Amino acid sequence: MSQLEQRKKIKIFIDAGITSAKEISAKTGIPLRTIFRIKSILHEGKSITHRSVSGRPKAITYSHKQSIIRTLNSHSKISIHSVHANLSSKYTDAPSTSTVYRATRACGFNFKQPVMGPFITPLIAKNRVEWCKDHVNYCWENVFFTDECSIWLNRGSVGMWTKAKENLILKVQRHTPKLHVWGGISSMGTTTLKIFTSNFVSKLYIDTLNEYLIRTADVYYPEGWILQEDNSPIHKSKLSKEWKDSENILVLDWPAYSPDLYPIENIWGVLKQRLPKRSLNNLADLEVAIIYEWETFTPDSLKNFILSMPNRVNMCINSGGEKINY
Repeated sequence: MSQLEQRKKIKIFIDAGITSAKEISAKTGIPLRTIFRIKSILHEGKSITHRSVSGRPKAITYSHKQSIIRTLNSHSKISIHSVHANLSSKYTDAPSTSTVYRATRACGFNFKQPVMGPFITPLIAKNRVEWCKDHVNYCWENVFFTDECSIWLNRGSVGMWTKAKENLILKVQRHTPKLHVWGGISSMGTTTLKIFTSNFVSKLYIDTLNEYLIRTADVYYPEGWILQEDNSPIHKSKLSKEWKDSENILVLDWPAYSPDLYPIENIWGVLKQRLPKRSLNNLADLEVAIIYEWETFTPDSLKNFILSMPNRVNMCINSGGEKINY
C-alpha cells in the first residue's frame, strides 16, 4: 500500500466518524504513528496529498545509468575518467565525473584490485581436474605440506598514532631487507622453521629436508609419511630427486600452477598478516617474530587447513580446473 493510499484510507475512516487510532490500525494494519501523523495533518486543515516540489532536476538520468552499465560490462578495466569521457561523447547533458562515480556504486559496481594468480591454460586446467579426480578420496592425514616463501621487513601496512594533520612518511630502504623461510605442516603439527638469506639451491634444499623434515616426520608418523612439494626446479632437480630416492621418501605428485590447492599457502598468509602488528626494526627482530608466530600453529589450529583438502579438490573439479578462491 502506498503512502497516498494509506492517507486516503485513514481519511475515509475519520470522515465516517471513526477517530480511534487503535481501531483504524486494527482494521487497516497501518502503524499507529502513521495514523497519528495523518490525523494531525487533517486537524491542521492541510492536504494529505504530496505537493510537487521545485528544485534542480537529477543530474543523472536513466539513460545515463544504462550507458554506464553497458560501458562497465564491456570494459571492466576502464578508469572512471574514461567512463565519464565516453558518456560525455554521447550526451550533451552528461554529469560530472564525481556523479558518474557515485552512479557506478549505485548500480552495484566496485573498482577492486584483482588478486594475481597463475595463468592457467586449457591443458593445465585439464591436468588439474584429472589430478583432483584421482585424489577425491585421498587420505591427507600423513601428508607433510612443505613450501618456501620470502618475508620483507615492514612490507605490510604499518599504523602510527599521531596528532599531526599532514600525511606520515615511513622511510624505508630502497631494497627492503627480507628473509626466506621454509616450513612444513601436517595434521600432527609443524616442522621447525628454516630461515635463511642465501639463494635456495638444491644442496640447501636437501640439507633442509634432512635436518628439519625427516626427524620430525619420522616421530609424527613412525609408520610412514608423504612429502608434498610444488614443482619448483629446485625440488625437481636431478640432485634432489636422487637424494629423495636414496632416503626412500615418498613424494606426492602435484599438478603444475596449483598453489591454491595446498594449505600451507594460507599459513604463510596468516603469518604475514600478524607480523605488521609487531614492532620490527631490523632482520633480527623479524626473525624472532616469524619464529614466534610460527610456533603458535598447533595441531588443533592446523587441522582445519589440512581437512580443507577434500573441499579444495572438489572446488577445483567444479571450476573446470580454474583457480579456486581458498
